[in-house]
Amino acid sequence: MLDLKYDIRDFQGLKKRFGKEGAQSVEKALIWSTDRMASRAATYISKDLRSTYAIKAREIKGHLKIHRVRRDPTRALLYTGKRLPLEQFSPKQRWVSVNPRRTVQSGPRKGKLARRRGVTVRVRKDKGRQIVPGGWQAKNHILRRADQGDNASQPRIQYGPSVPGMVAHPATIEGAQDLVRRELPKEFSGRLDYLLSKKMGQS
Repeated sequence: MLDLKYDIRDFQGLKKRFGKEGAQSVEKALIWSTDRMASRAATYISKDLRSTYAIKAREIKGHLKIHRVRRDPTRALLYTGKRLPLEQFSPKQRWVSVNPRRTVQSGPRKGKLARRRGVTVRVRKDKGRQIVPGGWQAKNHILRRADQGDNASQPRIQYGPSVPGMVAHPATIEGAQDLVRRELPKEFSGRLDYLLSKKMGQS
């Protein structure tokens, strides 16, 4: 722990030390500092995800709910939502080869490669663009048949990872927790010092 003017670990002791009026400042400093750190942890998580996944900050923020939790702002962050449709990951159409074994008799002559329009997406930045096996783009969705061997089977919308699934990576969580452990004591001490100084100036 750094040598700070006010130690968040002595929260109850600080409330007793400063009396009834001062205790209100201690409570307020905790609320301010944890709210601030929850926001900073959310920013850290957003940047960490965007360094790996091709996803925009507003999309991550749209899945975030912040609940007030004392002492551990990382627990105040709740990411919700199902898996994201693949069309959110910069789809591009391209020609792809068709397996000759699936080509019908009316298709290309033997020895000539059959092709169709496929689609690629960029989900992870470290893997580049990847083709969606059996997929195509239509009506702003990326589709693939339930049974790729049956052209009459029902097309289904294809999905990638969810924001909660991205956030759940241990390195992401540990990084956010390290940030909070390092910065929350300083944030609390600074906030409390400001509030107490302000109160003394008014008295």
